[in-house]
Amino acid sequence: MTKLLRFLLVGSFFFTILSCSDDYQGPLPYPTLIEAANDAGLTTLVTAVRAIPGLEATLQDQAAITVFAPTNEAFANALTAFGATDLNDLVAKLGGAANLQTVLGFHVVPAVAFSRNLNEENTFTTLAGQTLRVRSTPGLVTVTDAEGNVATVVQADVEIENGVVHVIDRVLIPNIDLPKPTLVEAATEAGLTTLLTAVTAVDGLANALLSAPAITVFAPTNEAFAAALQVFGASDLNELVVKIGGAENLEKVLGFHVVPAVAFSTDLGASNTFTTLSGQEITVERSGNTVTVIDQLGRTAQVVAADVEIANGVVHVINGVMLPDLMLPNIVQAAQAAGLSVLLDAVTAANLGNALLNAEAITVFAPTNEAFVAALQAFNAADLNQLVARIGGIENLQTVLGFHVVPAVAFSTDLAATNTFTTLAGQELTVTSSASGVTVTDALGNTANVVAADVAIANGVVHVIDGVLLPELDLPNVVEAAQAANLTVLLDAVTAAGLGGTLLEQEAMTVFAPTNQAFLNLLDELNLGSLQALINTLGVDAVTKVLGFHVVPATAFSFDLAEGAQEVPTLAGENLTVTRTGNNVTVTDAAGNTYNVVVANVAIENGVVHVIDGVVLPTL
Repeated sequence: MTKLLRFLLVGSFFFTILSCSDDYQGPLPYPTLIEAANDAGLTTLVTAVRAIPGLEATLQDQAAITVFAPTNEAFANALTAFGATDLNDLVAKLGGAANLQTVLGFHVVPAVAFSRNLNEENTFTTLAGQTLRVRSTPGLVTVTDAEGNVATVVQADVEIENGVVHVIDRVLIPNIDLPKPTLVEAATEAGLTTLLTAVTAVDGLANALLSAPAITVFAPTNEAFAAALQVFGASDLNELVVKIGGAENLEKVLGFHVVPAVAFSTDLGASNTFTTLSGQEITVERSGNTVTVIDQLGRTAQVVAADVEIANGVVHVINGVMLPDLMLPNIVQAAQAAGLSVLLDAVTAANLGNALLNAEAITVFAPTNEAFVAALQAFNAADLNQLVARIGGIENLQTVLGFHVVPAVAFSTDLAATNTFTTLAGQELTVTSSASGVTVTDALGNTANVVAADVAIANGVVHVIDGVLLPELDLPNVVEAAQAANLTVLLDAVTAAGLGGTLLEQEAMTVFAPTNQAFLNLLDELNLGSLQALINTLGVDAVTKVLGFHVVPATAFSFDLAEGAQEVPTLAGENLTVTRTGNNVTVTDAAGNTYNVVVANVAIENGVVHVIDGVVLPTL
């Protein structure tokens, strides 16, 4: 400052002598660096200098300085280059205030160098302690920083109190230790947008990875994720999550790409086995400059960009999505988890468990417990056993359950508006998909709603529905049931009496059907040698009445009967006494003879057959 005052005094005296004007006031003082910067509109530079405590005073106190001062546009370009939103963000990207001070000091040479003082090639040591190269050619001055970036002087020789300012068109970068990017920043820089979306979809995973002390990440490209979508038949990441079994399995897949240790490519041996964050092992092989990653299924991916250093480890970009053992539940485990206990009981009763577990690919429309309760009510059954009896036995239960299973995998996202599937029962099921949901229509036109879709299982998918679907059940008529039970004498008697059509046309009936031995016992009691002899002896009308006495014109399964004795009307016009004692049923005829039901509840098209061990006789 003393030198400047001397200069001003000498200058004033000199110009006073030369001046002919009485009102000349002498030369004006030169501005400070900050004043000159403000006058030139270099507001960002001023803000940056003042962001470092004491830096303005330090620069002002320098005996002589040359400042290469970036324009506001130069700072704006630096923000863009560092991915910063403002100066504060740039400071963070540079690694803090100390590095900002180094950057600013790199723009200041502790000596005065007007453009006319420059040689063609010049090397200056800056206040940052690093050298700066300045090249001067006629009409052009350029400055080259530590990274080889070249700035151009756009306004030279702005004189200031303690030196000179040259305005330049870019920010000069010295050798500084820039902070390493986080995993998220590195993935963003590499364009791994799908990976970032996947990590964000798992609550807390991003923070867990960012805060981990040491990680190696095998990061799939967007193209790798696109290929995985195709493999799983998914149109987007959300569908992929569904098809691999939900967010927990997505977390497992992503964790399978992360090793909780730092392994640069140069740290790898020929073959390496790492335990990942998913708890499963991944194999990494290195041959020369080629690094290959192998997953639990034996699938391979190559590292296409290695050794991207991040704040807490390293990223290797790979061209495939690696899959751990996802350990999806089987159909039984999924049903247990969903509380579908009645369905499980039905599957067990029908002995279908192994068939479903061993199927290569299945889609199961699984009724809720409430759906089965509604089905029991519709069939007037108190429990599953009664329902089985009313629908015709275990074989028909297998048909009903098989009608809920499609031998292919169909997630809800795979469905068209209307779909027709052939089920394990061999009958077609209609599935409709719309914006309001998915519905299933059975062979009788009944519709059930999917209330929980897309439960992934080991060999397919389960959709929980609110109704039991019914196929066309092949119940026998009374003649077919008698043939199946080998009741040949009864059939002969019915034929002889001409009752076949009557029985087939009954709207509802319960038949107490005597065994062949029962008829033989009756013939022995009457000392008759054949059925024809019985007909000849009693007459056709009497035989018809006997047979009608075995038929009740209503459907009564054994569990429909009240406890104790009850009289029921028959086609013979005479009541038959039927007695239930626990699970045992007997019939008593007009003469007081009592016989046992030896096979109960054979469902037929229009009712039920109970096989009895005697021929009941009406009043003849």
